[in-house]
Amino acid sequence: QHDTFNIEAEMSANEIIDLIGELPPGYRTVFNLYVLEGYKHHEIAEELGISINTSKSQLVLAKEKLRQLLKSKGITQV
Repeated sequence: QHDTFNIEAEMSANEIIDLIGELPPGYRTVFNLYVLEGYKHHEIAEELGISINTSKSQLVLAKEKLRQLLKSKGITQV
């Protein structure tokens, strides 16, 4: 059995939105399109005029930045 971490149990929706808002613009755009709106990397690349690899790397960097931001707020189980 695998334990999962529920971020909503630790933070309010507004706090999560504020945290995403702290991401650099490029990271935030890719994160929002991929995670929140369900776009695929090829769709993001086409929409933003970037390469698929750029979309993928910006998503990885966005997730890492969010982990750092969460850690700075004392939330480490992500």
